[in-house]
Amino acid sequence: MRFLCPICGQELREAHAWLACSFCGILEEGEWGCPNGHSQCEGCRLAEPAEIIERVCAQSQESDPVQIADLLMSHPSFHAYGPEHHLLVAPVLLAALRNIGRPINAEKIEMALRRLADIPVAVCASRGDCGAAVGVGCALSLVVGATIHSGWERSLALRGTAHALERLADLGGSRCCKQSVYASIEEGCRLFREELGLELPSHTIQCRFAAKSPECRKDRCVYYF
Repeated sequence: MRFLCPICGQELREAHAWLACSFCGILEEGEWGCPNGHSQCEGCRLAEPAEIIERVCAQSQESDPVQIADLLMSHPSFHAYGPEHHLLVAPVLLAALRNIGRPINAEKIEMALRRLADIPVAVCASRGDCGAAVGVGCALSLVVGATIHSGWERSLALRGTAHALERLADLGGSRCCKQSVYASIEEGCRLFREELGLELPSHTIQCRFAAKSPECRKDRCVYYF
């Protein structure tokens, strides 16, 4: 029987050693290890999407939200398509901002997960919405403290979701949750930079999940390589 690493796809080898979990960082004695050094503890292996997002975002030192998102989307609880992607964008943006020195605490990441938990599946087609895009507005709202009574803060949160949705509409084509995550993160980074002067790493995004997405548009997608 072959076991494959969920992060890189390499075949696991018998290890019988103390290994650091690639998701949460804790040390745990394991029997199988990845030749590229990846490992997952029992708690992370069994975690549901909200739990693994919280675990990863709590310990990550990464300032690139795409890197955090890629790690999370490699977790077994993330499928090619699904509402788990709705939860992803706001927490990884908040974690990345914390890692460049912004005062983002665990409570804000937990609040983002709560705010995004009730978005139904397939809303992109059924009501012209997207949970990943809403994550941009959610992250901006939590950073600037938007309320229903605030002025520019509320407008900024609305603008975040609107710009992410417009970007997805411009990309066109059928559903792709990975594309939605990447495009929303890009728009979030742009708005944090242009509106708040907060600079997160920027680079060309290359999707790692094309082979796992049955409806991948391949070279018709800007993130395909």
